[in-house]
Amino acid sequence: MLTKEALRTFEKHHGLATFPMLSIAGISRRSLQHAVEDGLVEILHERVFRIVSSSLTVQARCAALCLAYPRGYVTGPTGGVLSSVRRMPTSDLVTFAVPHGSNIGPIAGVDLRQTTKVLTDHVVKRGDGIRVASPARLAFDLSRDLSPLDHRSVVEQLLKERRTTRHQLGRMAKEMVHPGRPGSVQFMATLMALVGPPSESHPEIEIAEGLRRRGIPVVAQQRFLDLPNKRRIRIDLCVPDAKWAVEIDVHPEHFSLRGATSDRQRDRLCHRVGWQVERVTEIDLLDLDAICDELAELYRIRCADLRISA
Repeated sequence: MLTKEALRTFEKHHGLATFPMLSIAGISRRSLQHAVEDGLVEILHERVFRIVSSSLTVQARCAALCLAYPRGYVTGPTGGVLSSVRRMPTSDLVTFAVPHGSNIGPIAGVDLRQTTKVLTDHVVKRGDGIRVASPARLAFDLSRDLSPLDHRSVVEQLLKERRTTRHQLGRMAKEMVHPGRPGSVQFMATLMALVGPPSESHPEIEIAEGLRRRGIPVVAQQRFLDLPNKRRIRIDLCVPDAKWAVEIDVHPEHFSLRGATSDRQRDRLCHRVGWQVERVTEIDLLDLDAICDELAELYRIRCADLRISA
């Protein structure tokens, strides 16, 4: 019933295809109807066909929605998962946005959202047929789904990985921020909080925020040190006036013998140029308040030793 070209079309789109796609692949309506009657293919969303032997994964569900409603796009937490960004809440729902006024839904298993504005550069179409929010639009759309800290973490990840820029985020703010649009206040608060280079990890942001709440004026990823071995390094968090630094060791390499030895050697080089370095591990992060309290106390001891104001 199905040609090789039709099978390739299904394979490319997570086991899904529309009739126009299958028609190009040499499948007639009669052949497709026979495939449905024989249980080889089923119909999703009235106009999308699925080979029943294919797994209905999250990506397949997203592809089905995008093929059925080509003006919509995947966004929110689902878009974040597809885009491999951190801090995404766990949900079985697929978040799918459509233009305002679309006569669609409700659809089981879908968090259906309507939007009055979807510009050309707000959506990226993937090779598998899935339409997903562009990085800048995703940053805006997620502002309604995440806590302030998690939202800032996602935005900083997108900036760090150069998937978007501050200019693009600013332009998105001009296009989307509106008093009646969910997430607008949070999106602007995140943009206003972006100072200096973006952080490398979520724990770095957590520690920085925890220390600032305790009155410690840390800056992130803004200080380079020239070490005695002619090597230049950048410190995760620091208070430059006190020559006090915090390094966040969450990469697995830090727990290897080679990595741990390298860290200790680097700390000794920092000591030689007058800097005190504190290290935070994943175990420390299990009790965030405790480690922030400890770091704040160490900072104040450092300031007292240097006889400077804390």
